[in-house]
Amino acid sequence: MRTAKVLFLTVFGCGLSPFAPGTWGAAAGVVLLFLFGWLPAFVKFLAFCAVFALAVFLSGESEELFGEPDSPKIVVDEVLGMWVTLFGVHPSFWNVVNGFLLFRFFDIYKVPIVSRLERLPGGWGVVLDDVGAAVLANIILRVIAS
Repeated sequence: MRTAKVLFLTVFGCGLSPFAPGTWGAAAGVVLLFLFGWLPAFVKFLAFCAVFALAVFLSGESEELFGEPDSPKIVVDEVLGMWVTLFGVHPSFWNVVNGFLLFRFFDIYKVPIVSRLERLPGGWGVVLDDVGAAVLANIILRVIAS
């Protein structure tokens, strides 16, 4: 069971990269989005909710799994972040590139509202700071994409 948790949280090992694990996780989010882009919106919404709930729950156990709270090895939150960043935006090449860059910017350089989300207890803070960064990225992406 531990292996399944680690595979989920690290998105099949993307988070184990010694260099920029969050960037690899965000890239995995883009790949997954395109792999499953053909699914109906309702199914994608249910998948998002399921991944979100499991990410919050398992991220709360991250200290036990990885020996540190909010380990950089946890990148499932970056996958969710990319899904939110690109939600409702035409998936053109430049929209994806700009969305990726915007999300990584807001994820790394946390503005105060995102920083507050990071302080929530347990897995909530681990996941919601990335979702908050993604909401900001989505808003800006919609403005520059229009």
